[in-house]
Amino acid sequence: MSAASADERQWWAEGDTPVRRDSRVIYLVDGHATLLAFCLACFQARDYIYLAHWGITPSMPLVRGRDQRAGPDDSPAQQELIAELRLAGLSEEAITFWCNHELTLQTVLGYAAQRGVEVRALLWDCPEIFSHYHPQQAYEELSAVGVLCLLDDSSRGLLHHPAEALHQKTSVIDGRYAFVGGIDPLIENDGEFDRWDMHPHPLFTPLRRLLAKPASPHPWHDAHALIEGPAAADVELNFRQRWNDVVKRKELETTLLVPEHPLPPPLQSQTVVQIARTIPQHTYSFTPEGGIQGIAQLYRAAFRNAQRLIYLENQYFWLRSFLGLNISFIGPDSPDMEQNIRLLGEALRRGAQLVMVLPDHPNVGRAFSDAGLQRLREEAPEAVRDGRLLVLTLATSDLVDGQVRYRPIYVHAKVALVDDLWATVGSANLNNRGMRDDAEMNVATLDSELARGLRLLLWGEHLGLVPDEDMLALLRYLGRQPLRPARQARARDLFAELERRLGQSEQGLLLLAEQARANLERYRAGQLLVGHVLPYLTAEEAREQGLPCDEAQGWIEQEKPSEPTA
Repeated sequence: MSAASADERQWWAEGDTPVRRDSRVIYLVDGHATLLAFCLACFQARDYIYLAHWGITPSMPLVRGRDQRAGPDDSPAQQELIAELRLAGLSEEAITFWCNHELTLQTVLGYAAQRGVEVRALLWDCPEIFSHYHPQQAYEELSAVGVLCLLDDSSRGLLHHPAEALHQKTSVIDGRYAFVGGIDPLIENDGEFDRWDMHPHPLFTPLRRLLAKPASPHPWHDAHALIEGPAAADVELNFRQRWNDVVKRKELETTLLVPEHPLPPPLQSQTVVQIARTIPQHTYSFTPEGGIQGIAQLYRAAFRNAQRLIYLENQYFWLRSFLGLNISFIGPDSPDMEQNIRLLGEALRRGAQLVMVLPDHPNVGRAFSDAGLQRLREEAPEAVRDGRLLVLTLATSDLVDGQVRYRPIYVHAKVALVDDLWATVGSANLNNRGMRDDAEMNVATLDSELARGLRLLLWGEHLGLVPDEDMLALLRYLGRQPLRPARQARARDLFAELERRLGQSEQGLLLLAEQARANLERYRAGQLLVGHVLPYLTAEEAREQGLPCDEAQGWIEQEKPSEPTA
C-alpha cells in the first residue's frame, strides 16, 4: 500500500495539535547521534533555546571522544573533524570553542547564553523518592552560566497518580528546530545509566560515565527525533504552556512568561507529521477535563490500521499499572493497555507480523511486562505457532581477562513502526503512565521512506550489520543532510546492502529469529554474540530453560563483570 492511499485512513490524534504537511523529521538512533545533533544545533542558535526534560545533568558531556577532538591541530583526523563541523554550519569561532572545551551541557548552554541567546530550562522538581537527579543542584549549576530555570512541581498533589512524572524529553531551538524522543541529557545519580552510548553498545567504554564512579555503566539503546519546520512550533507550544502555567500558579513576575513566536516558514516535505502528548488531568490548567491522551490515540489508530508488520521497541509492556510491588495481578487495571493488547491481537489474527524488543532488566515491573506478553499470546495463539510473534531482547559481549562476559543492553527506546509507512518515536512507554498518567511527548510520521529507513537502521544495528563509524553518516543520508562525497557514497552503498538483506520484512524477521536463537546457544556455550539480539524470555521461560532469572534483573549474566585489568 502506498503512503498516499494509507493517508486516506485515520492515523492521527484529535483535539490537540494539528497534522502538518510542511515539516521534516529526522530519526536519530542512540545517544551518540542524538546528543551530537543537539549540540550542533545549540552552537547555531541565534535567539532562544528551550529545554524540558525528566532529568538533567549539567556536567554531562554531550560530545565525547573523537567527535570533540580527533587529534593535534595539524593532524589529518583533526582537519577532517573541522571540515565536518564547517559542513554542519558552525562558524570558525564556534569550531575553535568546540575543539578546546569539554562540551558539557552546562558549557554548551553557557556559551549560547554568552552570545546573547535566551536559554530556558524547565526542570522537573521530582520528589526525593525519585533520586535519578537533583533538581535544585541542576537549577543552581545552569543558573550560574546564564540559563533561566524553573522548577516544575506540577505532578504533585492529592488528585495525581501517586508516581506521576513529568517525563517529556524535549528541546526547541529558535522555533525552527525541535528534539523529541527518549533521551534526556542525564547521567543518573545512583543508577547504572548514562544516556550517551555508541551504536555497538560495547561491554565497557571509558566514554560512558557514572557520576563520581570509575565504573562503566550499562549499555543503553534509545531513539530520538529532530523536527524542522512548523511542527517544531507544536513542541514549543507545549513548552510555553507548561512554563507559563508554572509562572502563573506560583505568581511569579509576568516578565518570566514565554511569548508566542511566529510560526517558522513551511518546508517542502513528503512527510505527514503530528506532535502528540499525554498530559494527565489535574497537572496543568491548560488541559481539558480528563487530560490529553493524544499518544494513546496514535497507538490505537496505528494498531487498527496495521496489515503486514508491527515493530515495537519499548522499555515496558505492562498489562496493569505498577505501584511498587512486582506482582502483576495486584496492579490496578490499565484500560489503554488492555485495548492496545487487544488491537495487537486483532492485527496478528489478520495475518500481520509483530516484532517487539524489550529490556531483559527493566528497572521496575518486569513481571508486568511478562503478564502483558502472556495476554498477547493468548489473544493470538496461531501467530505464536506460525512464528509471526517475535519478542527479542538485546545484550552485548566481549572477552575480559580471557573469559567471555555478557551485559544486557538497556532498551529505553519508545519506537513503533507499522507497515513501513507510519512511525512514532517519543517518551511514552507502553504502560498506563505513557498512555495516561505521566506528561509525555511523541512525534508521529506517515512517510514510507522514513519509516522503512528507520526499521532498516534499527534492525541493522541489532544484527551487527552497521559499523559504528557509519551510523552517523547513514542517519544524515536518510535525513538528506549534507555529507562529503566519500561519506555520501559509503552511506548509499551500505543502505543498499541493508535494503538487500532486510528490505523484505519477512526475510528480515527470519534473520532476526535465527540470529536470536543462535545467540542463545552461543550464550549457553560461553561464546561471543553476533550482533545483539537474543530471545526475550519471561521469568518462567528462563527457569524452564535452566537459566537463573531474577524478577527485576532478568536472566542475562546478573553478576556485573569486572572491567579489563589492562
